[in-house]
Amino acid sequence: MKKIVYPFLGAIIACLMCNVIFWGVGRIAVALDIRLYNSEEEASRNFLIFLASLFIFIFVGLVCGYYMAKKQQKIIRNNQADGKQFR
Repeated sequence: MKKIVYPFLGAIIACLMCNVIFWGVGRIAVALDIRLYNSEEEASRNFLIFLASLFIFIFVGLVCGYYMAKKQQKIIRNNQADGKQFR
């Protein structure tokens, strides 16, 4: 179960982090009166950059979640082998 839940949570957290970072950069750019795009083509390019970054963040979140679940299972297995009860 943890091998499904941890990667899923990792992907969600990474997705939220990506959105917050891009939103923050946009807000800072607006506050400093910096234009991020001048035409529809540049806006489309910025959106593709966001999508590529989002997929990278999601992939990294999935991988981190998978390894966290694997590490957690190893700890539980070692505790059970030592005779300790882990709740």
